Amino acid sequence: MISDPVCIRVKGQWACFTRPEFHVERVSYPVITPSAARGILESILMKPIEKPQSDKRDDKSGFIWRILRIGIVKKGAPFSILRNELKTSKIAFSGKASQPVNVSDTEESHTQRHSLILKDVEYLIEAVIEVPEEYIQNNGVITVVKYRRIFERRVKSGRCFHRPYLGCREFPCDVEWAEDKTADSSINDDFGNVFHDFDFSPVWNHWGNKKERPDKWAVKGRTIHPVANSFHAKAEKGWITVSNIISDNGRKRVEVC
Repeated sequence: MISDPVCIRVKGQWACFTRPEFHVERVSYPVITPSAARGILESILMKPIEKPQSDKRDDKSGFIWRILRIGIVKKGAPFSILRNELKTSKIAFSGKASQPVNVSDTEESHTQRHSLILKDVEYLIEAVIEVPEEYIQNNGVITVVKYRRIFERRVKSGRCFHRPYLGCREFPCDVEWAEDKTADSSINDDFGNVFHDFDFSPVWNHWGNKKERPDKWAVKGRTIHPVANSFHAKAEKGWITVSNIISDNGRKRVEVC
């Protein structure tokens, strides 16, 4: 069961939606990704269905954000900067306890990396709240409407659990309720394949409804991990369609394009 669509306007001076193929170098996609858009919505209101706590595995009550469309108001201009970042310690990935990092020793603990980010961006995010049928308790309509109204009140009053940001935490953004949905109709660009989101189904299916966290995260020698999904992002009159609402036997569901 899904709610009526909500639409918010987000804008910020800087943004970086990192492309994974460039590895350590920070190179941004030319447009916000659905994953980053979902993160902004969850910073305002979230109640995840899957709970990592062992004692709450059977209590699957909550909702999922589904991004429908992304409107481009200001595309932003590419901007190159040079940043100091902490070096990644190999010990941290070996499972051993790592030694404290002396951040005052800039030569040993810092490294300079180029970042190609976006300057002065503004987007519209249109999404719905989805509560899977098997997790609906009591009256499903009331549950979905309740979550939507809570979200609307929080946006209009400026409340959030943490400051929303555009891709990276150092690039915060402003959020407001979008009464009018007006994107830049002159933007008709093909952005190619863009990261959509991670699919955590393999992880949750392996865990199942067990009370205890599994000791092994591998099956037949293959490690179980989230699967990264992408989609073809093409803007038409300023709007990128991410998902569509499908009506099936009187019930509505969201289907990714």
